[in-house]
Amino acid sequence: MTYLPDVQTWSEWGQIFTDVALWRPVITQICQEQGLALAQEVVAGYPGTCAVFVVDEAVVVKLYPPQVRQDYQRELAVYRLLDWPQLPRLLAAGVFHDRIDWPYLALEFRPGQPIREVFAQIAPQNRRALARELGGLLRQLHALPVAGLTAFNVDERAWQARMAQYAARNLAKLEEMGFVPKATLVAWAELLQDWRQRPFPLCLINADLTEDHLLLVAEDGQWRISALIDWADADVNVPAYEWIALWYSLCGQDAAMFCELLHSYDPALVIDDAFRQQMLVYTLRHQFGAEIVQLVWPLDLTGCNCDSGRD
Repeated sequence: MTYLPDVQTWSEWGQIFTDVALWRPVITQICQEQGLALAQEVVAGYPGTCAVFVVDEAVVVKLYPPQVRQDYQRELAVYRLLDWPQLPRLLAAGVFHDRIDWPYLALEFRPGQPIREVFAQIAPQNRRALARELGGLLRQLHALPVAGLTAFNVDERAWQARMAQYAARNLAKLEEMGFVPKATLVAWAELLQDWRQRPFPLCLINADLTEDHLLLVAEDGQWRISALIDWADADVNVPAYEWIALWYSLCGQDAAMFCELLHSYDPALVIDDAFRQQMLVYTLRHQFGAEIVQLVWPLDLTGCNCDSGRD
C-alpha cells in the first residue's frame, strides 16, 4: 500500500510536510517495523525543511524529502558519532518505501522550548552559563577527526570552491535585492577577493546553531540545555563558519553571551577588528549569507566587542 505522493518540487512538499493525517499511517508503520511503541498521539513539529512528528512525547520521527537526501546521511553520521547527553538518542534509522523512498530517523523526544521563545526571560548570568556549556561542546566537536566521515566532503579544494560559490551567489543576490549600496558591494567583493584564511584544518561543525535548535528547560529558576537538535546541515568547514548562526541567531547579537561562548571555546581567541572582518567574510561566504544580511541590515559588527560585552 502506498500512502504518499511522488513529491518532486518544494511547492509539492510544502503542501504535505506538516499534514498529520497523511503521515500518520507512515509513522505507525515505522514504529511497528522498528519495535517502537505504537503511536497514540502524533503532532507535527515546528515547520522546517523536513517532515518532523512527535509521537506520544516519546519519539521524534524525521523524514527527509528527496531534495535533501544527503542531509539524512550527514545527520545520521553525527548521531552515530556523538555520544553527548545534550543530543537526543538515536532510536532507529531506515528508509520507508512508498512511491519513492523516504529516509527517516527516529530520535528520543526531548522536552524544552527553543531559546527564541524564552530569550528575553533568561537573565544575563544564565545566558553566559549556557554559552560556556555550548562553547565547551563546540570545542569537542571541532576537535574530532574528519578523515573517516564518508557522509561529508573533506577535500579542501572542494571546500574552497564551495565558499567561493556561496560568496558569488550572495553578492549577486544582494545586488539584485538593491538595498545594499553599490560602493559597499564593491568593497565586499574586494575583501573577499583579497581574503586569505590563516591555516586552519577543516573540522566537523554544526553549521546551523540557530535560535530554533537549542532547547531549554527551566529548573530551580535557571534555564539549562535540554538538547541540541537538527544536525542536518552539519558540515566540514572552518570554525569561523560556525560563529555566523550563533552571533546573528542563537545569541541574538548579545555580545556578552557570544564572547562567553568564544572564550569557553578558546580562551586565547582575540575578538578584535581582524575577528570582526573574518565574521563579515563568513557572513558573505555563508550558504544563506544574502538572507542574513537582509534580515539584520544595516550590517554592523561593531557590537561584536568583548571589551564592552563582558562584565
